[in-house]
Amino acid sequence: MNLSSALFSSFTSRVSCSSVYQAASVATLCCPACGSPQEDELQVLQPCKHLVCVYDQEAQEFTFQSDDFAQRLASSNTPITDELDSHVLAQLGYGDELLALDLTRAGCWSRELFAFDFGIS
Repeated sequence: MNLSSALFSSFTSRVSCSSVYQAASVATLCCPACGSPQEDELQVLQPCKHLVCVYDQEAQEFTFQSDDFAQRLASSNTPITDELDSHVLAQLGYGDELLALDLTRAGCWSRELFAFDFGIS
């Protein structure tokens, strides 16, 4: 791969990422594609079809992986040595269709990354 194709690839495989602070008065994170709550009242994960993965940034482990995501991760040589971010998700082949939300809950230091695929219909 030459420099120009590497640069083109990095510009075309862009994953959007945003930090989200969840206030105590907000019940749960909802999918930005379909509006489905991603957790029940006990914070048990209830993933919709758009949820690709949930990654605990502090523990550095996945708490959820869709089948597609697990396949991409297993077949890639992409190391996750620290935090999961938009750069790593782009290396797994995701692009503009993916939105990653780095969620921090009120009163808690933990951060989780929720990634949603808008390309799933």
